[in-house]
Amino acid sequence: KLFAERGTMKRLEHLMQSWQQADDTPAPGKADLLLYAPCPVKLVVKERIEAIAAAQNPALTTHIPMGCTSVDPYDPLYMETDVDKLPAIIASIGYGDFWRGEFVRRFVQKGVFASVQPRVLNPLHAEAGLVDPAGAYTIYGVTPYIFLVDHKKLDGLPAPRNWGDLTHPRYRGQVVMCGDGDDMADAVLLNQYKDYGEPGVTGLAANIKSFMHSSRMAKVCGTAAPDAGGIFIIPLFFAESTKMPDHVEVVWPEDGAAASPLYLLAKKSEAQRLAPLLDFFANGFGSIDSAAWFIPMDGARPSPLPHNARLKWVGWDFVENNDVNSLRDILALKFRRLQAGAACGS
Repeated sequence: KLFAERGTMKRLEHLMQSWQQADDTPAPGKADLLLYAPCPVKLVVKERIEAIAAAQNPALTTHIPMGCTSVDPYDPLYMETDVDKLPAIIASIGYGDFWRGEFVRRFVQKGVFASVQPRVLNPLHAEAGLVDPAGAYTIYGVTPYIFLVDHKKLDGLPAPRNWGDLTHPRYRGQVVMCGDGDDMADAVLLNQYKDYGEPGVTGLAANIKSFMHSSRMAKVCGTAAPDAGGIFIIPLFFAESTKMPDHVEVVWPEDGAAASPLYLLAKKSEAQRLAPLLDFFANGFGSIDSAAWFIPMDGARPSPLPHNARLKWVGWDFVENNDVNSLRDILALKFRRLQAGAACGS
């Protein structure tokens, strides 16, 4: 086993070195910030971050991949075993590699990272319990998933008002799920499993009509497109980015929008040196207009959200007691298989 692990790390090192030699990508241990940001805000976030980094003396080194689905030389980073070879700040989205059990045990639980807080905490973050009690992860925003409801397609059926409603057989073949390739709305599946167990996942899968990229959802909702259904599970940004016809309703689930985290892990030892970057995530991200749809943890600014808006977060106890990365992958695979079976049988 020891030799196998050494062989894996050597391949990892060679792989990352070859990529770094091919372009200007900094070696992980030399990077002050590795950032994966949501595509709709990525460009403006990159501009703000790079301006902050350039203003420091010496200038800070950042790596912000711009492709939404492209392979990145940092993809194997979770396999690293040397803390000194990690970027000083790792910022990412969803329940990806930096929630893996092996990475959590190796670094997160060892106290390597320290969270940061805004001057004013967003009440939605406080109510949902998004602040990490262990003080490691900083959730600086979320991708919230809500419902777009086409009442013409539902043809008299009542609109769903909470996540449990989506498992009702009356919505068979009506639900369009946010999904592109292997990616899927991870917060939706994890919350369904947490709140309703396997029946929450199987019941939703049985009602799925199709999978669709979020940007296409916004274009076809309310139309006669053959793969459009009566209910779309969609990120808030895309629901708000297009004017919908009158027969389409935006429904904020009564039990909360499923919240997929925008988060960072900052080395405790680098907090003072990288304070300007950390302050951007804590207090500056919310100053970006489009970031309002990603619900920043900074609560100092007016919010465009409805008064009944709530967030549905799996909770830190659930995160502590589950390898949420592995569970996400298992649920996604099962969900696609169940949906394929339901479609064949319909």
